[in-house]
Amino acid sequence: MKIKNVIKPVALLGAAAMLVSASGCADTSWSYKTDNKTLTNGGWIYYTFDAMNEGVSKIQADDENFELSKSDITSKKIEDKNAVDWINEEAKEHSLDFLTIFKLAKDFDIKVDEENRKAMKNTYKSYFDSGYMDTYKKLGVGLDTFVDVFVVYPDLEEKVFKHVYGTDGSKAVKDEDIKKYFEDNYTSYYYISYSLKTKDDDGNDVDIDSDTRDKVTGNFADYATRLNKGESIDDIETSYKADFEVETVPSTKATAVLEDSSVPEEVQKVIKDLGDKKATVKTIDDTHYLIYKGSISDEAKTLSDEASDGSTVTKSTVLHKMKDDDFKTYLEEERKKLKYEKNDACFSKYTVNRTIQIITDEEKKSEESSK
Repeated sequence: MKIKNVIKPVALLGAAAMLVSASGCADTSWSYKTDNKTLTNGGWIYYTFDAMNEGVSKIQADDENFELSKSDITSKKIEDKNAVDWINEEAKEHSLDFLTIFKLAKDFDIKVDEENRKAMKNTYKSYFDSGYMDTYKKLGVGLDTFVDVFVVYPDLEEKVFKHVYGTDGSKAVKDEDIKKYFEDNYTSYYYISYSLKTKDDDGNDVDIDSDTRDKVTGNFADYATRLNKGESIDDIETSYKADFEVETVPSTKATAVLEDSSVPEEVQKVIKDLGDKKATVKTIDDTHYLIYKGSISDEAKTLSDEASDGSTVTKSTVLHKMKDDDFKTYLEEERKKLKYEKNDACFSKYTVNRTIQIITDEEKKSEESSK
């Protein structure tokens, strides 16, 4: 009769002990890695913290009374998912995006700016040493990791974006298309606002006196006439300072996509109805406005790679407006192709719940110390 192999109890216990010992010594210093880049445990923690903050913002959008230190976020839902699951998934996506960008940078022969990395490391080292970054230190995010995810990665991401949509990229966008999008979607605007209400001695809202109201409406009408005749905004601001004896004009001047701006909705309507290089006055609720619309066509002719004349709009700004959503989809597709390893030992030790607990405890301590 053939005798079966039997593992003795002592040997079995010994094997189990070896497994426990091995798991106890497991390397938890990294979370994900590819053949050319490793995301440290600190990188994973950074992204769980980032995703947690994003999740809190989403919860507060529906529940403005929600506070991490006073509520149990683990019982909440974000986009119909359990909050912890949502945070975990977001952190994973950000982590893999990080590795995807480094892979694409290698594929496109885009180099890390080592001089910038070194300079920013010195800058953030002073923050870490001074205690300004203690939250990250308590979570387990080190200086090198912080610089990698907060400085190097965004820089490479921007370079990859420009490579993809730049002149010779696989999804190249022509300069004339950028300028056309700029003309079709952006607006050049300027306005001065003056409140027709003030506070009385008891702090109540009351109308400004009739002389001041007449001065505001009269001067604003004059400014509009002068702008319509071709005078510059600088000329108007000089007059305003003299007329109202102030050093700063309560004005807003920008070139932007109106719908994405903080311009009051009623002011937006007035701007849209104006012709180029035209000004008007309008009282909206308790505020009187001088409103001017510039020529977006003129600005399109000078749209360049560098901001000028105080404008923050460049060809790069417009290109991002055009292609950010497309780039997000592009990265998602590249992320699906990514070949990577995941370190379960790291995730078992540095869980989302751990991050939540550390931050919750820190917020509670901060609130107690401020009492």
